[in-house]
Amino acid sequence: MLLEKIGKEMTIPEDSALDKRDYLDFLQRAHSLLAQFPQYLSAEEGVDVLELAHLIPAVKETMLAIYIGINDAVCNKGLVTPFLPRHSHNNVFVFDPNTFAGDTDIPSGTVDAKRTIRGFEPPNGTWQIDWTYVMISDPARTVESMWSEPGYVDMIPAKFEDFTMVGNHEKSQVCFFIDPSAFDHPVNKGRGYLRKARDRGDSLAGEFTIPDAMVGEVDELAPVILQQGEKLYVGRTDFRPCDHAWSNIHINNETHAVVNENSAVPLNLVIRKPPVRPDLRNTLIPPAGSADQTTDWFLRSQDLLRTPIKRGHISG
Repeated sequence: MLLEKIGKEMTIPEDSALDKRDYLDFLQRAHSLLAQFPQYLSAEEGVDVLELAHLIPAVKETMLAIYIGINDAVCNKGLVTPFLPRHSHNNVFVFDPNTFAGDTDIPSGTVDAKRTIRGFEPPNGTWQIDWTYVMISDPARTVESMWSEPGYVDMIPAKFEDFTMVGNHEKSQVCFFIDPSAFDHPVNKGRGYLRKARDRGDSLAGEFTIPDAMVGEVDELAPVILQQGEKLYVGRTDFRPCDHAWSNIHINNETHAVVNENSAVPLNLVIRKPPVRPDLRNTLIPPAGSADQTTDWFLRSQDLLRTPIKRGHISG
């Protein structure tokens, strides 16, 4: 009865490669996998607590089940998906539209986030939609140079993520693909096992499937195959976007994998940014831990569906 009720609550996109029964079956399998780990579901929580998304509806492998534990200054999620499309998290800088009107009238070396991120939304209702939101596009630009631009209001820091391979890698392998610059970050440098994980990736990445419609999705990214309990930090020392994706599609896989995501904005960036403008200091609510609708840029952004097919118990 619960699955039937959930089926009625789903909003299935017209261009989806799947039907309602496909989504319900996937949701049930994802719930069974997540329920094996105590950091996720309690015995009393059913499939209704999970969020279900289909990031690129025309590509069946991009359906995604999400358990969200918390979504505040820190965000914690359990993720199940055959294929996570390539994306990155971008710092977004906000300007008074009377100084920069947006579109092509923006600071040099930036792009208008509203035009780049399909389905862009401010992080919450205290951030005005008519403000100008931009992301750095020129490698010569620094965050400090953005803070000194006229009309600067505030910034929405992009999260850094830490992935953990929670599931048994002998039953379900995942090949992560990531910007090689991530391995310069001290967090990843301190993880000696990543050398072997990278070697496995170099040797075996070709065994993992990239959906036909997504050829080129992982070009120039470094393949990494984690074993159970191993972690991969998604972040760069210069706070720039760190592209990443993964494939959980392998001929020997018995089931889907569970990947844990811990994410938060880097504190050493947040404490350096200028104070919020005095007239907004008491009204502007900081973004939650994910701020996905504001900072996440996907390689195939124009194909992306950001609205969940089914919402979970916590918005994420």
